[in-house]
Amino acid sequence: MKIKNFIQNEILLPRLKQNGVLVVYDPDQRYRELCLELNSEKLCVIDASESSITSRFAALEALNEFGQPNPSLEGILVYVPAKPPITDEEKQRDPFAIYGACGSVFPEGDGDEFLSLCLKARPDYATEIRRIFKDNPNPGFAVIDAVGGGAGWPNLQAMLKVESARDILFALLTPSEAQKEALKAQTGWVSEATALFQSALGLNLKTKIKSWTAVADELWRFLLFSEFVFDLPGDLPAALTAVPCAPHEARHLVEDLCDRLRNDRRTQAFYIERAEGIEKELNLPAICEKIDDFGVRDTFPFEERACFNQAVDALRRDNVDRLRSVLNRHEQTVWVSRGENQAQWALLHSAASLAQACEDIDR
Repeated sequence: MKIKNFIQNEILLPRLKQNGVLVVYDPDQRYRELCLELNSEKLCVIDASESSITSRFAALEALNEFGQPNPSLEGILVYVPAKPPITDEEKQRDPFAIYGACGSVFPEGDGDEFLSLCLKARPDYATEIRRIFKDNPNPGFAVIDAVGGGAGWPNLQAMLKVESARDILFALLTPSEAQKEALKAQTGWVSEATALFQSALGLNLKTKIKSWTAVADELWRFLLFSEFVFDLPGDLPAALTAVPCAPHEARHLVEDLCDRLRNDRRTQAFYIERAEGIEKELNLPAICEKIDDFGVRDTFPFEERACFNQAVDALRRDNVDRLRSVLNRHEQTVWVSRGENQAQWALLHSAASLAQACEDIDR
């Protein structure tokens, strides 16, 4: 779906149907044409960009008609080529603010920013869209519509029996037995996967082996290492700077895939196995031994141990607030529930409760 049609059919029309009246504020005049196209016998579109006096009269007349029993109109859209009023004083000066009070206003909140709308319209190309906005904060509709060049991944979609890029990536990471057999039966999908990895994640596939095993190995390492880097508050050790990593624009997709792999019971054990293997392959514990803070996401098991040591240190120092902070940040990690780890974290929780009780009694 083109971005213009998405905004018309998925954003503006549903709000008009719900509220009856909608005021579209558009200082960049990005949405003028798509608003005017909505004008019909049942929907009155008033363009305030031509004449303020004429548009005020037309809006008042339409509102009066809309307020009659059994009105012929089903909605009123007022297009205003100006910034939306924020303060009460600005609303008093704005002759169209009353229509927003009667119905609703667009844009309203961060979710109505143009970037957010583009990401909602074309979620499979989130990384590429973020890259476009980084270079040009105000791209035209044609630029967004051209993302992906209209190409899909027909072989992958047919073989894996999924549609979206996100689901294709997830299936390539942890395929079912049927999906795995389909991937092993032919190699024509590799070229599509290469293009998908570049578009969605910024990954330039290095392996020349056209097999699912080789492709999956590289994809797993790239994905998990990228999440680790994104979450790292400080600088990456020099020994790891040459390891391929996703651009910042792909962060949302990377974290979403990792969360899904960790939280889905069907893939959790596979995630643990992969993370342990990649941690060993990259020698992360030794290279990162001088790092104290790894962020809030425990991608690899050695991060959980580092956080545990931080919690123990906070307990030794009687820093209950710090202890609680570490416990709250990491109590849901996949590594906490493993064997002896679970008992150790439970002991820390008990110690934190005891320390808090002692402080309360002292007071």
